[in-house]
Amino acid sequence: MYNFLMKKPIFAIGILFFVIFLYQFQTSDYMQNRRKMYTAASCTAVTVRLNKVKPKEWKVDCKGTFADNSDTLLIEVPLITSNDKIPLKIAAYRELANHLNFVAKNSPNDNLERTSWVKISVTHPTGQADGVISGMMLAKMKTVETPAALAEHLKTSVRVKDNFPEVDETKKKN
Repeated sequence: MYNFLMKKPIFAIGILFFVIFLYQFQTSDYMQNRRKMYTAASCTAVTVRLNKVKPKEWKVDCKGTFADNSDTLLIEVPLITSNDKIPLKIAAYRELANHLNFVAKNSPNDNLERTSWVKISVTHPTGQADGVISGMMLAKMKTVETPAALAEHLKTSVRVKDNFPEVDETKKKN
């Protein structure tokens, strides 16, 4: 074998490069994502299901682990508004509520209950609205029927933070 490789050094270098390629491919982001997708976890199951039905501009990802109770489903959604009469802050909160309802209705209920946290961010060039809710409370949202009950459920279970600029009503009237 040694004599064969000494007679054909290009072949030996090719084998060496192929082995290096395989080791780098194993640690690449592509393989990490594939490995993560086939690891049994509640957050991963929700992510796989949402990736099948979500709009293409959404970004869905999982962070943390179930063992230390830090598995978080991260959803980033761009705010696209066509009505200029509604302030961006109100439109962002409305979209936040609608997207949380979409996630609750299109996720596997048992896996969503086991997910510790769901964080959704509605982004716009002028600001961002973030909402955090526990997976158990989001799973309960699936059973809410009326809009009034849904609004009450959202008020009691979602923690919201935003950084949209405040609109001064006195300047708007003048």
